[in-house]
Amino acid sequence: MQGSTRILTVLMVLTWSGVAAAGNITQTIEFPGVAPEKIYAAYLSAPDHAAMTGFPATFYRPSSHTEVSTGREGDELRAFGVKGDDAKLKYLIGGMLLRLVPGKEIVQTWHSVFWQGHAAAAPDEPDCILILTFKPAYGGTELQLVQVNIPDYPDFDAKAAGAGDATSESAAVNTNWYFRYWAPMHKYFEIHTDAAGKAP
Repeated sequence: MQGSTRILTVLMVLTWSGVAAAGNITQTIEFPGVAPEKIYAAYLSAPDHAAMTGFPATFYRPSSHTEVSTGREGDELRAFGVKGDDAKLKYLIGGMLLRLVPGKEIVQTWHSVFWQGHAAAAPDEPDCILILTFKPAYGGTELQLVQVNIPDYPDFDAKAAGAGDATSESAAVNTNWYFRYWAPMHKYFEIHTDAAGKAP
């Protein structure tokens, strides 16, 4: 198990690539041994999304004003829940599912709660668009991410935390996909594959 974890970590680092341009990012990540349909389904499952990222997640269905466990077109993803001062969950990431191609593609709007309160944010600033494409590759999945229209004001939080000069929001989002999604997801699928002999 420990050897396979090290091999997977090396493979993950070698196969992840992300490019951030002004307001846009593209990434490609490989998930060996996990079918595209499994990753697609896990992303759209509130319990699996939460388990993969380590933070509460849910889908809200505006038509019925209820939270649901599996997202479908028109539902809102609410992810990375943290408790606020009032002890209620506040979700740091949100977006609406615009188009779903089962097992192959997810198109959604996407925003960070921090953008809304940013000094440089325009009041009518639209959400950015996120496209996740799932393709079979080498006995697993190649996941391609395209994210456009990220508001490209400086990430002053990074500077305030002592990380040096302020970086662009695009660069911060580009990095956070790896640390908040891809690395935890690799661990999640490795654990479930080892436990069950196959991916969940």
